[in-house]
Order: sequence, then C-alpha cells, then structure tokens
Amino acid sequence: MESKTFSRRSFLKGAGVAGIGAAGFGLAGLSGCAAPAQQASAGGEGFTFADTVAWNAEYDVVVVGFGGAGGVSAVYAADAGARVLVCDKAPLGEEGGNTRFAAQMCVSGTDPDATYRYYEQLAWHFDYDEGMLRTYTDGICQMEDLLKHLGADKPFVRPNGSIVTPEYPEYEGGEAIVEWFATEGMYNSSLWQLIRKNVVDRADAIDVWLESPATRLVQDPRSRTIVGVEIDRKGEKTLVRAKRGVVLSCGGFENNREMIQDYLGAARLTPLGTLHNNGDGILMGIEVGADLWHMEAYESLGILSGNAWAVEEGNRALLETAKLSPTSPLISLDSEAYGKGSVVLVGDDGSRFVDENGKHRHGHVYSCGVWRMPVANYTPHLVFDSVQYQELKDGGYLTEEREAILKKADTPEALAEIIGADPEVLARTLADFDKFAAEGRDYQFNRAPESMRPFDGGTLYAAEFRPLVLNTQGGPRRNKNAEVISTQGDPIPHLYSAGELGGITPFQYNSGGNLAECMVFGKIAGTNAAAEKDELPAYEPLAAVEPAISYEPGAASDVKPEEGADVQLAAGEYLGVGSGGMGGDITVKVAYADGTIASVEVVSESETPEIGGKALETLTAEAVAKNTADVDAVSGATLTSTAFMAAVKDAISQA
Repeated sequence: MESKTFSRRSFLKGAGVAGIGAAGFGLAGLSGCAAPAQQASAGGEGFTFADTVAWNAEYDVVVVGFGGAGGVSAVYAADAGARVLVCDKAPLGEEGGNTRFAAQMCVSGTDPDATYRYYEQLAWHFDYDEGMLRTYTDGICQMEDLLKHLGADKPFVRPNGSIVTPEYPEYEGGEAIVEWFATEGMYNSSLWQLIRKNVVDRADAIDVWLESPATRLVQDPRSRTIVGVEIDRKGEKTLVRAKRGVVLSCGGFENNREMIQDYLGAARLTPLGTLHNNGDGILMGIEVGADLWHMEAYESLGILSGNAWAVEEGNRALLETAKLSPTSPLISLDSEAYGKGSVVLVGDDGSRFVDENGKHRHGHVYSCGVWRMPVANYTPHLVFDSVQYQELKDGGYLTEEREAILKKADTPEALAEIIGADPEVLARTLADFDKFAAEGRDYQFNRAPESMRPFDGGTLYAAEFRPLVLNTQGGPRRNKNAEVISTQGDPIPHLYSAGELGGITPFQYNSGGNLAECMVFGKIAGTNAAAEKDELPAYEPLAAVEPAISYEPGAASDVKPEEGADVQLAAGEYLGVGSGGMGGDITVKVAYADGTIASVEVVSESETPEIGGKALETLTAEAVAKNTADVDAVSGATLTSTAFMAAVKDAISQA
C-alpha cells in the first residue's frame, strides 16, 4: 500500500504541472487507495487538486463551444452571477456552429402532455430517459417565453398543420406541435444573431475566445470533479480554472470522417452546416469517463432523401431548399426538378436505392412501418436523358459550373464505365425504370406513376452527388439537470452539456428539435454550472502551485459590443450601416459626390469568409462600376447582399 500511496502523490504533482488531471491514468485505482477526503483551507491540512495546477486564467464557468447552446448557456450562467469564458475553435465570422446555418426554427408544443406523447413515439422502440424527455418537452412548451427572455421583440409562431408542423402527423400528440422563430423568416440566422447579441451585451460578465479550441478537461483524480479546461489559445497552451463548472456545447462530429465511419457506418458524408464540428466534445468526454449515447443517430436535409451535387472534400454542400407546400407536413424534394421525369438516382453499382419522387423526413425514408436513414452510398449519381437535361437547364438548376462537370454517353454501359458503376446493373436499372414508367407502376420503390417518363433512348447524362449530414446527435450522455453521466451511471461533478453534443434524439427527429434543445438545456446547463459548489476534497499535504495568470477576465475577449466603427471620414465620405447580414450588421464607407459613387469600402462585417466575405468583394466593385447601391445579389449570399445594399443606401442618404 505504501508504494501505491507514493505513486498517487507523485502523479498529482506531475499532473498539476502538466494540467492533464487523471484522464487515462486508471482513475478507479487511484480513488480506491485514497484516504478519506478532507476539506481544503488556506494553511490547513492539505491542498485540493486544483491548487496543484498553474492556472493561466480563472473563471466561474467555462463554456466550450460558441454556438446556440453555448451562447444560451453563457447567458444564463452570467445572469446567475457567474464570470464566464466561452471558447470556440472557429475564427470570427465562422462562429455560431450549426445554429448559424440552420432554418432558425424552434419546435414547441401547445400542451405538455400531448407533446410528451408525441416525442415518446418519435423514439419508436428505443429506450429513453423519461425524466429527461419530460424536462425537454415541458421546456419546449415554454419556447415563446424563452425567446422573449432573450429579447425577441416579435417572435413568430408557425401553427400546427403548416409546413413540416408536425413532421410526423400520424403520431398521437402531433396536434400540439408548433414552431417558434425569433423573427419571421427562415435561413436568415435571426436566432443565432439574437443569441450572439445577448452574449455581446453581457461583455462585463462573458469573455469569448475564438480560434481557441478546448483540448482536454482537467479532472480531480479522487472526486472525478472537473476543475478546468486546457485551451489552445491561438497556438498557446492555456490552463483555465473553472471554479463552478464546465459546459460542453461544441456540437457533433459531422466533419470527423473517422467518427462518421465508426459510429454512423457511412464511408463519407458531406456537411450542410459548420465545418468546425469535429467531435472534440466526445473525445474530451471519453477521457474523463463519460458514457455515450445516440452515437448512431444523425439527420440530413435537401433533395432526394438527403443528397446533393458533389463538392470538394472539406467544403459545405449547397442546400437547395425544397419547394414546400404550405399544407404539407413533410419535407419534400423539389419534385419538379429532380424527382419527376426521366431521371433516377443510382448508387455505387448503378442501381436505384430511393424513391426519387418520394418525401423524406430530415433524410429519413419510409421503410417497413418506420422512417429510417437510407444507406449512404459513397458516390451516387443522378442519371437523366436529354429531355430532362433541357428541363433542368430551363429551370435554372444547371449552372455553368455544373454543366462543366456533367458526364455523358450514348449507352448505359458506356456511361457506367465513366462513372465507375457496373455496366450490366446500370443498363438493367434504366430498362426496369422504362418498363415501370410504361406500365404505370414502380415495382421497386412505388414511385408515383405520374412522376415517371421513359428515357428517350438518346444521350445519357450523369451528375455526381454526395450523401449529406445536417447534424449528428451522439455524445456524452446527460440527465435532466444537463449533468454529464459517467459510465458508472453517476453525474461527473461540475460537468454539463447542451445542444447537439449528446442530443436527446435517439431515432426519429422533428424539425426545430435541435435549436429548441439548445434553448432548453442551454438554460439548464448554464444555470446549474453557475451555482455555488461544495469545496473540493483535500489531499495529504502537498506544495501548492502559484497561479500563472496571464489572462484577466474582461481583458482578452474576441467578441466585443458594437461601439461604432472608428473610421476617419474625409470630405465627401459617409458611413452607412445595413442590418440583416448572415453575421449581423455590415458597415461601409462610401465616397459620394454629385450623384456618383467614387468608392465603397467595407469597414466592419462578420460574414462567413468563404461565402459572404467573397460576395462583398464582388458587391463593392459592382456598386462603383454601376454607380448604384441596387446591384445584383450574389448567389448563395442573399443576406450579405441585402445588408450591403442597405448600408450603401444609408451612407448615400447622408450626402
């Protein structure tokens, strides 16, 4: 026993210097040999584990991830009296996680009991934590109040029976499901901007570090308490003490190919949202003994049951928003473009794998009485004839870039050779489809007869597609108090989570569920993390380590309140502000005289660099060249374009 005691002491000293805690070093064995805990006090009988770490900064609460869940957690922690640090790996203009890119809807319910029954059925035959599910459904029924608490002046509700509300209308309780928005409109980042503003408005209590990913949690080896976080602060290893709690809210793993393969059974999936969700929270959770759940669950979106035109690896897919009927409860593909006519979607061998004209529910397709995710092919192709080609072209779906990558051939066998499919299989697929179309019955997938037209026998075209991932649900298991649960079934002290990292969805998903979870469990996690905690247990006398504070709260935040652009204006120059960009306001300086725009300079913006940032370069040049603020919006950057034009008009109006 003596040798074990010596090993424990030596480890604690080393861990304090390194700041790595007990992760990966046999936690159970250490706690099994530990003496009864003593309370630490200045000059008392011992020091706590936290006293052995040379911290570089100290906060009450550290929130890992600056998306919807992280932002809400930080707001409620600050409102509970905590000094908060939020860290995120994304740079300025890309922060916000999937909340930034989402449709901005939060699911809600008009009756708590009916809403609970509805969500029970979404879980299908999967087991679920009844207490947590009830906390979630009761919470989403308060969505209007949650939005108003964040300052939404006119939250907008989409009532039951409209688009995708509810997504599973056949389930009991579906009549209670509605959707709330911070403002009217979709895909406008309004909810994210509202959450971000709340964080920025609390700059006296919340610091935000960008380009600063958390790399591991610091854990007391005896009590398993999380006492801090190791952060890569723009390349500098930084140890941050969290005196009351840590909230993990750093999203899923849709950009981690290894995890996609290990947990989802797909060779590759192309993300629709942020490019910064890499499963970091899962790895940190595993290291401190967290249990995992819902690792197999994920959602998709878009056309053809969650597929889209191929993009290069590492890029976001383009979401071609489906044409939704105001009365349809389902997410539908754009049947006029991709699922109606002489067109099929084929998998890697050249065979069909979905009803191209069918409806899907966040990528789930109907199969044997339930809605499941279809098998994700590695390189699916959309195959169509010359008639369909012309219809796609006339409809504006074939841009110059897309036409340049189309593959074509005169026979199915020749096309199969080009796209890497089995020639015999592709030829049989098209022959079967022609037969189904002629007979008015798709014996393979029961596609609507009116949506099928036989191939014209001429040139065949193929477009390379990719299976998509909107978000993953898996991560550390949590309970109704937003506490992270260990593999032993107990809460890991001082560790909380919120959002898609360990989301509540085990199987079937209703639209708006993840953003609602950010709101509900962000509030719970932030409030509970900020609560005063019992003192840490003390070890036998050890030498304490002097703090190495290099970051004082409030002195190093990367996100600050807007104070007006500090811009020098010469004669004939005017400053204009346009609201409603993807990242918020856009400020421009315009040189204007005698009805002529001499120059336009963007002086302040937070747009996504690869989308809005590039669009602003085009927009500034066109405004000068055409001498007008009313320039053509850049495709894919409508919000940025609108805000830019408003800013230029605002500047000119002052002339």
